[in-house]
Amino acid sequence: MYFSIERNVNGNLEVEEKIIDKIVEYHITSATKGIKKVKATISMHHESILFILIKMTVTKKEDLVIDEAKIKSVIEESIKKNFLIRPKNIAFAYIKG
Repeated sequence: MYFSIERNVNGNLEVEEKIIDKIVEYHITSATKGIKKVKATISMHHESILFILIKMTVTKKEDLVIDEAKIKSVIEESIKKNFLIRPKNIAFAYIKG
């Protein structure tokens, strides 16, 4: 599987949002238990402001094991290290299903 990462004429990185989605989803699935499905939604404004919404489908609330603060810091570090952008906001949404 290939993703496009290019520099535009101004020298700014142009990254497909799917790459960031997959990085976020990987960190969520590897650090949590009790989640049936994970979907990350990325919104980028003005090429440097990044918002992340993580939607997680949970079967039973009792089975959910998650440390939001730890996951936020891991995602921030990963995106900052790979794309030189620090996310402005990372939000979690839980869906019972």
